[in-house]
Amino acid sequence: MFGNKMETEAIPERVYALCKVVEKEAVQDSKVKERMEPSYLNQKSSYYSIYRNAAIELQLIVQIDNILSLAVDPSIVKDIDSMRYYINGQLNQFQEGYFYKVTKAYFALGESILHGEQNVANMTMVKEKTGLQLKADDMRAWRFWASYLGFGYMQDMFLIPNADVFLWDVICRAEFNKNQMYSITEFIDKIRPYANIIINPVDENRTFNYGVSNGLRTLQNTGYIKIEYGKDQANTWNLYRIEDLDLTGNEAITNITILK
Repeated sequence: MFGNKMETEAIPERVYALCKVVEKEAVQDSKVKERMEPSYLNQKSSYYSIYRNAAIELQLIVQIDNILSLAVDPSIVKDIDSMRYYINGQLNQFQEGYFYKVTKAYFALGESILHGEQNVANMTMVKEKTGLQLKADDMRAWRFWASYLGFGYMQDMFLIPNADVFLWDVICRAEFNKNQMYSITEFIDKIRPYANIIINPVDENRTFNYGVSNGLRTLQNTGYIKIEYGKDQANTWNLYRIEDLDLTGNEAITNITILK
């Protein structure tokens, strides 16, 4: 799923359900398949190997001698949100994979993604940006995981870029001190390399793209962070300008404080 092929059958819910089957004890592969896809249903197609392989790829489970067992602490699969937090910390391992490259390109396209084709399966601009031979099913599979991992919100077949959930996961992983003011440079450095998938830390324009700006604005609006601008400070980044929307009082950012 995160390598050179994205498959619609390997949805997050199936990967999570499989992990719960082997959460407490190792189970024979054939028995796990029977629990996930009972033979009495007489299904014409089996998707089991696809989402099992996705779970292995993410190092959530391990398969040895046709026995599956959980490869992480059970707390990782306590609930589907805990699994999301874990996976968002693993994405940097897949920089050469389709999912990483498509997500990076999607955010790099900025607000232009709002114009034109609204069905992710048919977005030629993403294919052109990545240079990958993407099929419609690749993009359909991508949208399931992009939405689940917190890169945006689905509206029919279109993903509205807003990385608030993903950003909060990486902020929590970076272990910021609550109520401590960090310079914007310190903030970016602390969330690397996890956030490199959507933030270019060496951007010459020092401007957060549309989807990241939406995420930061949302986190401030919901009381998770406080965005500040100090005129006497040298290190400055800017939020992507959105007409008639400026929740910070200024689009420039010099400091961020984590409130929760």
